[in-house]
Amino acid sequence: MVPRLLIVYHSRTGLARQMAEAMELGARSASQQMETRLDLVRKPAFDATIGDVLQADGYLFCCPENLASASGAMLEFFHRTYYDAFDDRDSPLIAGRPYGLAIAAGSDGTGAARQIERICQGWRLRPLSDTIINTSGRPQTKEEILKPKVCLPEEVDRCKDLGGLAAATLLL
Repeated sequence: MVPRLLIVYHSRTGLARQMAEAMELGARSASQQMETRLDLVRKPAFDATIGDVLQADGYLFCCPENLASASGAMLEFFHRTYYDAFDDRDSPLIAGRPYGLAIAAGSDGTGAARQIERICQGWRLRPLSDTIINTSGRPQTKEEILKPKVCLPEEVDRCKDLGGLAAATLLL
């Protein structure tokens, strides 16, 4: 059976999308280096379903922090899927599966990270590593917040590493 890695992301300004793409590249690279097949599924949060969650063996989540919280679209994904990932005895059907998390943030990112980490804890998922928080360091003005962003090479590398770790964990 080929392991499946689900990448769920939401992006407003392009930064979280680029981070998710880098995680996917890292996972593909690890799979190729290990000469083992990995089924990679990357979906926008609006399109990801409970079926995707249940069929995956591991997860990578990526979204922006908006107003000290995970983005609304990412939260909606969790709202739509959270309770359906439990059996009739309130045990998570996905308990023990690995996950990684990356947050695109302006100045902080810890609010969104804590929020999603708690959701993953409720699902009894196993964190692969510390959450990646990519802060832009830009002034938090309306113009800066809303304009398109570019993921810096060192942040792309961090996301690739997380993707590679997720793939290697599933393939070993």
